[in-house]
Amino acid sequence: MIEGVKRFIVGRPLKTRESQHVKIGIFRGMAILTPDALSSVAYATDQMEFILATIIGSGATATFVANVLGFSMLGTLIIAGLAMLLFLAYRNIISHYPMGGGAYSIGLNDLGRFWGLSAASTLIIGYILTVAVSIASGVDAIAPFIPFVMTHKLLFNVILTLFIMFINLRGTGESAKVFIPFAYLFIVSIFVLGLVGVVNAFAHPTHIHFPTIDGMKSVGGMSMFLFLRMFANGCSALTGIEAVSNSVPIFKEPSPKRAQRLLFTLVGTLSLLFFIVSGLAMIHGLQYNPDIPLIQQESMMVFGLKGIGYILSIIISLATMAILIIAANTAFTGCPSLWSSMAKDGFMPRWVLRKGDRLVYSNGIVFLTFISLLLTFAFDAKIGRLIALYGVSVFYTFTVSQLGMVVRLFRERKGHWVLAALGSILGVSLTAIACLIFGITRFTDGAWLVLIAVPLMVIMFTKIRHHYEQTKIDLKYDFSVPFHKNPPGLTIVPIASVNNASVAALQYAASHFEHVIAVHVVNADSEEAMRKAKLKIEEEWEKLGADIRLVVMHSQYRSVAKRLQRFVEFELKQFDSPDITIVIPQFLTGRWWHSLLHSKTAGWLLAWLIFNKSVKVITVPFRLTR
Repeated sequence: MIEGVKRFIVGRPLKTRESQHVKIGIFRGMAILTPDALSSVAYATDQMEFILATIIGSGATATFVANVLGFSMLGTLIIAGLAMLLFLAYRNIISHYPMGGGAYSIGLNDLGRFWGLSAASTLIIGYILTVAVSIASGVDAIAPFIPFVMTHKLLFNVILTLFIMFINLRGTGESAKVFIPFAYLFIVSIFVLGLVGVVNAFAHPTHIHFPTIDGMKSVGGMSMFLFLRMFANGCSALTGIEAVSNSVPIFKEPSPKRAQRLLFTLVGTLSLLFFIVSGLAMIHGLQYNPDIPLIQQESMMVFGLKGIGYILSIIISLATMAILIIAANTAFTGCPSLWSSMAKDGFMPRWVLRKGDRLVYSNGIVFLTFISLLLTFAFDAKIGRLIALYGVSVFYTFTVSQLGMVVRLFRERKGHWVLAALGSILGVSLTAIACLIFGITRFTDGAWLVLIAVPLMVIMFTKIRHHYEQTKIDLKYDFSVPFHKNPPGLTIVPIASVNNASVAALQYAASHFEHVIAVHVVNADSEEAMRKAKLKIEEEWEKLGADIRLVVMHSQYRSVAKRLQRFVEFELKQFDSPDITIVIPQFLTGRWWHSLLHSKTAGWLLAWLIFNKSVKVITVPFRLTR
């Protein structure tokens, strides 16, 4: 039954040779790897205008508002230029590290272990937050239209997270089929919004306002620090760009070329959408409103609230909600790929390397879901409490990737390396400034958690690597030592009574070992009851006729497991631990709930022996019929 449910949810298992059929091209890649970046258009301009709102105030003239919003347009231009610098950096990263890893790979190989692991830590934090923040944003977007969702936001956050997890467990191709319509609907919607907005601007030039250089200079209260704060907030438009470089292996061959083309398409599309949203807000004087996002304000301004215009506004709102939700899918593709790259280097558990039935990193997908849901529960799905953790991790990753490219360019010095290095240095400066500003201004809002979490994660990854290195040393066989057989040792079979399970264990031990003894612990509430129990087991043993010595012990403290443990410890003093084998009979119930009806003496003894004593332990299972 369980296997049938799994097949229904996940689909039929795919053979390894079918991997090329589940890989993606640029068209599907836009639906899988870009929603995180594209969805940031829905709130990046809002984040910049949130800072500028302190200058505008109430009762400001349309001309003054246009001049203030001119700074957001200037920020948009700078961020678009930074996006192109990031494209150049990540394009080179894809060329040099076609197996994925992105900032982690370049940090580890070109800057050193700390830089690579710290970049990986911030990437992981960013991916986890992407899932939590994106889905919470989507639920918040639809909640005003559906009262039941409004009162059960946390429940719908969990449902949507699990839904995206199951879609991704079905494979990369399956998730692309589901999310393609929503990704392209959002792109087309914003392009239509921009096109109609430009047409309306030309048709009604008196209704729009443009900033002037002199007007922007005359804006009071606009300091460099305030502009940098605005710029740092606007850089949220760049979140998700790094996902393509982390997931190069999922593309069809030649995978590096396809990944680079997708990255270029993403940066170009993202910049145009960002220009549209910021530009329309500027020329129409639309200001930050915590209750109505700018995209919704723009759609109502451009299309109106009647007839077909109202329908178009609703479509844009639904498309925005959908892109915010499926932005989480970028993390479900990028994060497991990053973990697999780290696992190959020994910095993550090896079970994240395993691909599941549908040729995706199933363990990584489930693990990401678990961590994201923990974060959602911890912060009660509140976006404002989650977003503060987001900025520092994203910008630090960008800084490491750019810095790594600077070091590589100076080391290799090939072609037009000076020009490329200057571009990367400029990119490092801008992303470092954004990271610093965001860290300072949002420190008390939660950014401090990232500053604590990253060093702890670096230490954890280092410990994992050390464990694997030590395991390799311990398991390495010394071929100078000749192979030889060990002399026969002592074999102990603890039995509760003479029954089918214990007899099966005794037969196994007698067939494979020479010196076998059976051990029984008498446990009763009185001396008389203990005497009768001892006589009973001895009579049954006599009937069995096994040529094996039986040792009967009393448990004065009514604990069978502890008495058996003391007996094993006594025997360990007589023999070397490698010469002792414990054969434990264990019956298995037919139904899961039947196991709740039995004591766990065999399980406790097995756990104690494995984790505390270096003896050989064998369990002989006996399955009950019902």
